[in-house]
Amino acid sequence: MKRRGYRGVSFEEAERAVADQRYERMEKRQFAGGIQARSIFGPGLYLISDPELAAQYAFCHAEVDGSGRAAVLRQDVQLEQPFVINCQYSEMQLRQDALEWKYAGLALPHVRPEYIHTWLGRVTKDYLLAHSFDSIVYHVDDTVIYYVAYFQEKQIERIYLEFAFTMNGV
Repeated sequence: MKRRGYRGVSFEEAERAVADQRYERMEKRQFAGGIQARSIFGPGLYLISDPELAAQYAFCHAEVDGSGRAAVLRQDVQLEQPFVINCQYSEMQLRQDALEWKYAGLALPHVRPEYIHTWLGRVTKDYLLAHSFDSIVYHVDDTVIYYVAYFQEKQIERIYLEFAFTMNGV
């Protein structure tokens, strides 16, 4: 399955990604005001189908970096065995199935609240990889799709600058 995905980043990160044709940083990040981008499906490269939404992420990244310059990158996403989340199979169902797979008949481990998303994400990713899925295609609604690529080197091609912008007052 070949798709086009977008990723919003600071301009400096965009320059490196285009030059290297790979991303240095995965999704988890602290933004201003306590906002976080979490890797809710485990470590991987998180992309979105909508360039305007990607620009909102870019704004947050540029704000954290303090540069005031942001960019949206586009790339081809090649997913061989994606797991599909949509109105028929939800994110919550995936988490439940992953936990049942990992801890069937066992007590769940005690995880500190600040690490719960990281732990759930790793369990979910382990579950998907154990069941031969290499990625996620998450239909949030009829217009927005998230892509999670677990193998950036094989799944992401042709990273290009879609657009860049400067933020005033940052």
